[in-house]
Amino acid sequence: MKLMQPYEPGYKLKEDEYLLKIRGENSHGGVATGFLTKLTQKGAVPKSFDEWGSTPKYSYTERVDLPIYVVKETFRSGWKLYRWRFGESQNWASLIHPDGYTVEIYLQQFLDIVKNGDIIKGEIVGEFKWEDKKLIKNENASHTS
Repeated sequence: MKLMQPYEPGYKLKEDEYLLKIRGENSHGGVATGFLTKLTQKGAVPKSFDEWGSTPKYSYTERVDLPIYVVKETFRSGWKLYRWRFGESQNWASLIHPDGYTVEIYLQQFLDIVKNGDIIKGEIVGEFKWEDKKLIKNENASHTS
């Protein structure tokens, strides 16, 4: 499978696959925003994901939906801190995915990465992959000095 392919209704995601929507560049620095998720337990696209990024075309009754892709998350280097934000019940670190869009992880989990790893000019050193609002480190990656 390619790392990104269009989602077809009825497709069953594999363990390391996620649905992805990307909302184009915004006025806050020009980085596209991504939303990664799994299907519901019933195999449906989650409602919050389905509605995310939809924009009215000409009126409030007609929507233009963003395309949905299936992506395979693999361990890669190139993750960069973009910003952080404080929500009502959770705080978030926004990271630039190696593919060029932002995704969010729990801020506390990002702080654990900072305490136990290295960051050079905003880039997290090592190979990681996004998994359920967290970055998972590849502990088997070869380390160079």
